[in-house]
Amino acid sequence: MPNTLFDSAGLAIVAYADVVGTDGSSAVTNSGVTTTRTGVGQYDVILPADKTQAQSRDIILVTPKGTITSVPASAKVDDSDPATKHVGIYGGSPLATFADLDFSILILRTIIPQ
Repeated sequence: MPNTLFDSAGLAIVAYADVVGTDGSSAVTNSGVTTTRTGVGQYDVILPADKTQAQSRDIILVTPKGTITSVPASAKVDDSDPATKHVGIYGGSPLATFADLDFSILILRTIIPQ
């Protein structure tokens, strides 16, 4: 049976946050992460200098909490900046409609040498 532990998969938790959709604040974070709302349904998750993440080494999981006009919400992450992860929460009709909604984010890093 395969071992599914993070250490054998080569993953480490870099940061996490539980973000309030209405203002972009976060009561639960780790690693010095800060969050901010930049527009309707658009947020920045800012990593401290010692936790920056290049696209080639990260896995980012975003979980919106709720629905938008009775449609489950979706998330999109732009991680082209190593220090700031831009998160968009959207749904409804049309699907490109951004909306303020609480979400959780988990950023993982591969620890397997490239």
